[in-house]
Amino acid sequence: MRTLVLGIGNPILGDDGVGFHIAQELARKIKDENIDVKNTSVDGLNLLELVVGYDKVILIDAIMTENGEVGEIYQLRLEDIGESAQSIISVHHLSLPTMIKLGRELFPKEMPEEVTVLAVGVQEVAKVTEEMTGKVKEAIPRAVALVLEEIDSNKESRLPQTQKLPSASLAP
Repeated sequence: MRTLVLGIGNPILGDDGVGFHIAQELARKIKDENIDVKNTSVDGLNLLELVVGYDKVILIDAIMTENGEVGEIYQLRLEDIGESAQSIISVHHLSLPTMIKLGRELFPKEMPEEVTVLAVGVQEVAKVTEEMTGKVKEAIPRAVALVLEEIDSNKESRLPQTQKLPSASLAP
């Protein structure tokens, strides 16, 4: 099974870089030729070319929620992720579920069957800084361990129960 682990975020925008940092750590640990670990700062339709050709994709990103805790880790399904207001402005800013749906219509045999999003609750994503919030930094080793468990095909996933989050959106 070809798997992509994709860290999304910008490491110079504080907590928004958490996906980037988790993916960097995973790249040092994963030595399987069927698993690619990459980073990106793109979103929406721009993600499509990165996920085509994989059987499974694990996206790692920052998330801001109305009632969530900074540093909390969530496993989300596509239906748990709300539509982004940005998707109205440009097709390049389609929400993740819309992008996957479009990809499955355009490339039905090349899109991943399984898409999991691992999101870390964050506080600051707009300030230009390489420093992350303390609780977000502390979540990195836990998130790395959870992703390693998720990709281990010999183990049952031990990720937390999927939570439906009110007003949840992946950080811009």
